[in-house]
Amino acid sequence: MKRKQLEKEIGTLSNPSKMPAFAWGISAKKCITGSKLAKIKGTICNKCYALKGHYAFKNVFDAHEIRRKAIEKPEWVDYMAELITQKYKNLDKSRHFHRWFDSGDIQSYSHLMKIFEVCERTPHIKYWLATREYNIIAQIKEEDVPKNLCLRVSAIKVDSPPPKFWKWTSGVHKDKPAVGQECPAYKQDGECKSCRTCWSRKVKQVSYKEH
Repeated sequence: MKRKQLEKEIGTLSNPSKMPAFAWGISAKKCITGSKLAKIKGTICNKCYALKGHYAFKNVFDAHEIRRKAIEKPEWVDYMAELITQKYKNLDKSRHFHRWFDSGDIQSYSHLMKIFEVCERTPHIKYWLATREYNIIAQIKEEDVPKNLCLRVSAIKVDSPPPKFWKWTSGVHKDKPAVGQECPAYKQDGECKSCRTCWSRKVKQVSYKEH
C-alpha cells in the first residue's frame, strides 16, 4: 500500500523539530493519568508542553484524533509498520530513531502490545517511549519489551526521584541537580542534534530541565 493510502487509514506521523526524524502522538488531553496530573501543581504534567502552543490548534487535535481512533483497526499494526518503513527508508541510519508519543500516552495494555509488535516488525528502527501509565506497565516484564525499544517510566513530580519499579526511567529537574544523564537539548536550540540518549538502554535515567 502506498504511503498516502496508509496515512488515510491510520493518520500521519508527526515530525517534531527537536527529533532526529519522526514521531507518533495523540492529544495529551487523552492521557489516562496525565490528564488528571495536569490539574495538580508540582507535577510534570501541570506544565505539559503538549497542552499549549501549536498542540492546542484544532487541526492538530483533529490529526491526533484520527491516529487515536485508528488504533482499534485490526490492520493498525500492519499499516503502522509499513508506514514507518516507508517514511524512514530514504533517511540516513543516523536518523533511524523514532519516538512514540511526542504528545499523549499509552491508551491500554492492548495498545502497548500493538506498539511492541510494530517495533518487532521494524527491527532496523530504534524506538523510545516515555510513559506515566504505571498500571499498564505493571502488567509487563522488562524482558517483554522489544530489544529495539527503550521504554522509560517517567516520574510524576518535578525534582522527584525516578520510579524504582522499572529499569529505564526519566524525570524533570528544576531546583535540584539532574538525576542520571541530563538531556542537552536546552543548551542546543531545543534539539536532540547528535544525542540519542533517550533511545539508549545503556542509560538508565534521563533528566530534562523544566521548560
